Amino acid sequence: MNEFQKFLNTDIDEIPDAAVTNLEKKQMKQRLTGQKKKSAWLIKTAIAVAVVISTAATAVVAFPSIASQIPVLQDIVSYFEDEELIFSHFSEVAQPLDMTQTSNDSTITLEEAVYDGTSVSISFALQTTADLGESPYSTGMIEAKGANGYGAGISMTKVDDTRYAGVITMSPDFNNSPPKSLSLVWEPVEFLDAINFDNKITGDWKFNFKLRALAAETFNVNEAINFEGGSYLLEDLSLTKLSTVLRFDTVDIDEDHYITDWQLTDNLGNDYPMVFGTGGSTMFGQTYQQMTFEAIDPEAASVTIQPTVTYIEHLEDDGEPIEIPPITIGLK
Repeated sequence: MNEFQKFLNTDIDEIPDAAVTNLEKKQMKQRLTGQKKKSAWLIKTAIAVAVVISTAATAVVAFPSIASQIPVLQDIVSYFEDEELIFSHFSEVAQPLDMTQTSNDSTITLEEAVYDGTSVSISFALQTTADLGESPYSTGMIEAKGANGYGAGISMTKVDDTRYAGVITMSPDFNNSPPKSLSLVWEPVEFLDAINFDNKITGDWKFNFKLRALAAETFNVNEAINFEGGSYLLEDLSLTKLSTVLRFDTVDIDEDHYITDWQLTDNLGNDYPMVFGTGGSTMFGQTYQQMTFEAIDPEAASVTIQPTVTYIEHLEDDGEPIEIPPITIGLK
């Protein structure tokens, strides 16, 4: 059992209290432990990418001068299982960074990153002689200029005795429309063993860089979902080559008793489970939110939005599902 699995098996009551409700904790654990079903077109794309990577590797061997410029690791996301990645295909659309800094004999390389207008994913590598266990983490999280808050996470895995592969994912929250170009700062400060906190390294690394937002196509939804516990006002669906984002407003939702999960399905039969969700500002009882899914197959002509609302009387209950009709949006 790896450290990530140990975390998922942790009793929710042992997690330190934060500014969330018990129902939100239950909802998050359900989502974390759920299995993502990969779309068939993504699997086909991954095979094509593997061919390209193999060809590139051959070219490096043929030209030793290029090999001397290889960073700490290449193709960093290949060291993670599919279920450990937020977006399994982000390398296809990512912006190369190739930034390297060394401090206290430990080197960090930022390989590539992508910003889809709502979330940021960054691959990086750490080379150090210290043993930080199988899944270390960093205490310094990335920051986005102009954001009034954000959700972020870091996942690291041990490659060999001296190298670690890592992926950072964040979703910044802006008062107004997200910027087309995002300025980011990452100052890791220290890396620690997730099991033995005494095993750690510190340094003076600091990375400053900008990311351009991917081109997006937006389709208006303008549909209302009304039920006893409140209302969802679906605004639009934004599609990029990395992800799909559903934006909506919530009105008077009783979050102490209702959990909502979202599922997208295209006309080709591909399913797109929700990857993560973020909340925005609240005004006059109305809260603006967005849910992020994997990218829609470019050949799809339509996508169906299926919310699943569950009423929970007590925290220990499995809940009672509320039937809500799906909403289909044309994409062509």
